[in-house]
Amino acid sequence: MKYAIKTPPDYLPLSPRDFVRHFSNLLSNKEYDLSIAYEKHTKIIGYSCRALFDMCMEYFSKNELVIATTPIHHTSFRNIIEKYVKPENIHIIELNSNKNGIKKVPEIKKCEVVVITHLFGQDMDLAALSEFKKKHNCIIIEDRVQGGSLDKKFSHKVVDIALYSMAMDKRPIALGGGFMYIGNKHKKLITDFKEIIKNLPVEKSSKRFKELLKKIPTYLLYNSRSLVFVFLGVLDLLSFFNKKINILIVSKSYRSSNPGFSRHGYMLKPSSGLQKSMYENFHKYKEVEEKYAKNYHFFFSCFSPKLLSHFFPWYRGDASLTPYNTIQIEEHLVDQFLEFLSYFHISSLPNPTYKLFNISYENYPEIVKFNNSIAYLPCVVNMTKDEIIYLSNKIKKFYKIHNPSKS
Repeated sequence: MKYAIKTPPDYLPLSPRDFVRHFSNLLSNKEYDLSIAYEKHTKIIGYSCRALFDMCMEYFSKNELVIATTPIHHTSFRNIIEKYVKPENIHIIELNSNKNGIKKVPEIKKCEVVVITHLFGQDMDLAALSEFKKKHNCIIIEDRVQGGSLDKKFSHKVVDIALYSMAMDKRPIALGGGFMYIGNKHKKLITDFKEIIKNLPVEKSSKRFKELLKKIPTYLLYNSRSLVFVFLGVLDLLSFFNKKINILIVSKSYRSSNPGFSRHGYMLKPSSGLQKSMYENFHKYKEVEEKYAKNYHFFFSCFSPKLLSHFFPWYRGDASLTPYNTIQIEEHLVDQFLEFLSYFHISSLPNPTYKLFNISYENYPEIVKFNNSIAYLPCVVNMTKDEIIYLSNKIKKFYKIHNPSKS
């Protein structure tokens, strides 16, 4: 077998001991507060990030809801928006060419809610929303799961509600759960949201136990370098007998059917065990962020400024605080790029996370092209420096093959 990078495109930032602790927390009967009041904001705790977002959208959709939104969202967020908002009432915010800021806000008569999804482990610049907010007096909600550091509760002062996940590959991690921050000026919202969560059916401990069991294979495959090495060796052997078996096909298959991801039945109140896991890990985001930042800074330092802007146009020098090592490839070359990496036993994926709305709008072809050009590389967080250098060299080699006149 050729030199192997022993990491897949994702990673769970917790130790084996911490993983086991989530099982022992199932024995807890303690009820924790599902809201924590601070001087300027309140934290509200829920079963998952998508459950909190679903609650928000249902709450605001009592009337004919009109929203402005960024064009790209996590699949579940896109589906929730389309569940509560009519297509004609979804107005798209135009992003800049690097997809890390706002170029133009929609010109509409009214807007009750703005939904922003941050991308690529850094905060999008939301300064352009300041005048829009004054004009429409709207609520601004941000999905900051793939945003910047949690040292800041909100990415910008215009934001009213910031949403966070504590699921498998998130920071902080509790193998489930989510929370949101709401500015304290929204007293009625805080009161109403607390009441809604209080009246939700409680997650059963047996459900939590089953969900944790399902995460064991994912934890081992994503975090155990020795297991990944053995797995790659087996794939290499099987490929001698069947050329259709390779790391790319297996990665796509596992990601699409990952038993560790819970996709349904999320409108619940977290069980005591999940509450305890969340409370034990709220403060642990910093160590995760520092690890992500260190490895990503080294990875990006392997590229010239020209190649950085070519493959990672959204990168501004900020730390990339996500396990998703995202790269942009020219749309017509994505399949070739993934096959190229697969030949060298490097795991990768075509964009599995972000989706567009099922509506057409100005600049829609451009956004489709961008979304189709996204691919996931192996997560650098669990790589050695030698592996990071090896990966960067392969990317450079691919660039030279397809851009001989520019290299």
